[in-house]
Amino acid sequence: MTVLRDISQVWSMAHVLVVFLLLFESRRPWRATVAICVSGAVVMSVVTLVVAAVLGLSPFAIIFFTCSLPSMALFYWISKYRNGRFFFLFCLSDTMCIWLIQVTSLLDRLVEGGYVVMLFSRLLLFPLAEWFIWKRLRRPYQELQRKLEQGWWLFSLIGLLYYLMLVMVSVPVDDPMPGWKGVLLLLLVLALMPLTYLSILHSLWRQMRMYENVRLMEVQRQDYDALCQKIEVGRIYRHDMRHHLAAVESMLQQEDSGGALQYIRALSGGLEELAEPVRCANPAVNAVLTACIVQAANVGCTVETRLRVPEQLPFEETDLCVILANALENAIHACQELPEDQRQIYLSVELTENRRLLISVENPCLQPVPFGPDGLPKVPHREGHGLGLQSVKRVTEKYGGLFRCQWEEGRFLFRTVLMPPAGPAVPKETRGPSWVAPVVLAALALLLVMNVLPAFADTLEELPLVGRLFLALDWRTYAAMLGALVLGAN
Repeated sequence: MTVLRDISQVWSMAHVLVVFLLLFESRRPWRATVAICVSGAVVMSVVTLVVAAVLGLSPFAIIFFTCSLPSMALFYWISKYRNGRFFFLFCLSDTMCIWLIQVTSLLDRLVEGGYVVMLFSRLLLFPLAEWFIWKRLRRPYQELQRKLEQGWWLFSLIGLLYYLMLVMVSVPVDDPMPGWKGVLLLLLVLALMPLTYLSILHSLWRQMRMYENVRLMEVQRQDYDALCQKIEVGRIYRHDMRHHLAAVESMLQQEDSGGALQYIRALSGGLEELAEPVRCANPAVNAVLTACIVQAANVGCTVETRLRVPEQLPFEETDLCVILANALENAIHACQELPEDQRQIYLSVELTENRRLLISVENPCLQPVPFGPDGLPKVPHREGHGLGLQSVKRVTEKYGGLFRCQWEEGRFLFRTVLMPPAGPAVPKETRGPSWVAPVVLAALALLLVMNVLPAFADTLEELPLVGRLFLALDWRTYAAMLGALVLGAN
């Protein structure tokens, strides 16, 4: 039966790597990353099994020194983020896998399954966990990594402490079961760890949404400041209008029609500067575009717009801000390196009849732009650089849309299409976490496990203070009472 134990351990060690890679972002190409990780995992697994066999220990007892530390150094070498974000992910993936290992091992020990329950439960639970990470956790987590730079070291410390606690309270497969205090301590750590990680991720997500809202408010503030400035200049023009009219009248009386015409043209040019550069019904889109056009004008760049946008859009305002601001900022930065007569940007935003939003930005770019395997321009790797288009790609994927960048004949082209969501867009920050369903499911799972595993129920009923509560949840208690009533009636 030890063969089943060894197979389950090798299976678990392999899936520790899979869980990590699902959330990991490498600075190297994907194929090279997979090759490096698989090779390193094979070497570390072989070393762990050999050392454990030589020392007569469980592989789990030495895995921290033979797998955890070497793999941390290997992944740090190829990681895109060499800061607290990397260490938090490392602790998160390791503790998630150790949690599954301990839960399956505890189930096997309680039912005395002889490693059979442990093997088959791991064969089932690890793929289920990876499916959940791929479908629900991967994109939001990578978005958090790209946008947030603060707080990761503190969360990494929390993850490290949970890792050490799990290693200290875990029960190796071949060791005898501890007393009720040891079992209770293990259960408490196993219960607190997922709750803590959920709280951390929820806090990070709210922080990111607040950052996006602050950015949108800053854009709207710039739009408001520009509008106030134009209103003030317009007030001055209206105040001085009688003087202008008097000057024109004097020129006409002197039959100086050329001078009057020149004066009127100069006055008209000043009035044109007071006009809004963007006429868009949607306030969020108008605020972003106005701020970007003012920014472009400050560097001598003109922006030609073609807008067909209604007041209401089926997309979140923060997402529109991400796409428009990043696309236009990149175009403005590219134009700054060109002569002034070539600084021209073309922008098109249109909502089609089937409610698809088409966004197009074109700007001159004399040098060819290389693109990576993800379809995004290759940029020099440095902190915070090249993340704008990553955010645009994330928003496009959120709405099931299309996103493309290309260079052709001295122009850089940005295209994206957003598909309308099935229902009305609801900002994520308004959706509070629902704890009712998880609590009910946990209570039902505890009730089921207690009554399926008598040994587990007996351990809980021996606990001081709360033992009577678990005794009340044990079906055997009521079965004994029913039997006593039947015998008394007979």
